Amino acid sequence: EAEIKSLEDYLTEDGMPGLKGSLIDEEGFPRADIDVYAIRKARNRFACAQTDHVEVMKKIEQAIAALHAGSKVDVPRAAPAAAAASSQAAGYATGVKPPVVQAQLTAPFALIDEVSDGSPAQAAGLRIGDLICRFGPVSLQDTGDLNACFKAIAQLVPQSAGTAIGVLVLRGDPPERVELELTPRQWSGRGLLGCHMAPKTS
Repeated sequence: EAEIKSLEDYLTEDGMPGLKGSLIDEEGFPRADIDVYAIRKARNRFACAQTDHVEVMKKIEQAIAALHAGSKVDVPRAAPAAAAASSQAAGYATGVKPPVVQAQLTAPFALIDEVSDGSPAQAAGLRIGDLICRFGPVSLQDTGDLNACFKAIAQLVPQSAGTAIGVLVLRGDPPERVELELTPRQWSGRGLLGCHMAPKTS
């Protein structure tokens, strides 16, 4: 981007023909007041730099899409804005599923909108519609905003291959808290989870 800006500034400065201005005079001869060769070279480099920039942005978009392709997760349409709980510590005990209204939980940051058959996510008990409140150490409360949470998960999953990750979700209506253990691993499908997580924005 810096190179594109530099070339554009050079071509559009006073006395220059700009990005598309004519390089010949009224009689059809190359203009004597400018360096025609240098300008043609700069214009060519400008066009190439713009093309390269577009390609880089496409690759970044593809990488982001691929990052989320390994896990598909759905988000319930209506989740309580403020999920309450009597004891956060008690809520993390395996097998305990108190109603969400009785427990203070961090707000969900992701929805499960897809779970593949035979995947680690399905084996762990994840379902379409589950709201992810905590994924291992990752939560809105401890990690930050949505981008920070998804970035942290992208780093955590490959590092945790073969190791169970505690997942806390809200499920059903009225929603209740469910604790699961998801172990990232290679399977017959894509990614290490086999589900898709969509950002929970509302």
